[in-house]
Amino acid sequence: MKRRRRPRTRTHEPQPKPDAQTNRSSIIRANQAFPSKYLKSSDVKERPRVAVISHLTQEEVGNGSDAEEKHVLHFEDCKPMVLNRTNWDALEEAFGDSDDWPGHKTKIKCARTKYKGEPVDGIRLDPIVPKPAPKDDLNDKINF
Repeated sequence: MKRRRRPRTRTHEPQPKPDAQTNRSSIIRANQAFPSKYLKSSDVKERPRVAVISHLTQEEVGNGSDAEEKHVLHFEDCKPMVLNRTNWDALEEAFGDSDDWPGHKTKIKCARTKYKGEPVDGIRLDPIVPKPAPKDDLNDKINF
């Protein structure tokens, strides 16, 4: 007696269609799949960005018993970021008191740092300080 073979059925999900421009499957990164309310190092890891400071607030960050009041720096054209002491000091050194920060530009970049003794990616602010205007040296007398 011959055994009859059952037709094979596929139980897995179909593969995503290749992207027309790159000729490969669409890739979703974790920061795309799970967007955050605040700026993260992964948001600026591939390419730093320049942003204009809008204002500074104090907000409850975290959930439940982990929630803490933190300073949050808001920008005109991107997500806000939770401000740590290192970035606060950089802004204060460049622009003065926090009341004077709005309207100033800063470069937001990813940098390696340590957290609880372990190397991690973090966010660093590199304030863009306007250069002073050149002195009017055009009226100097030339001695012949």
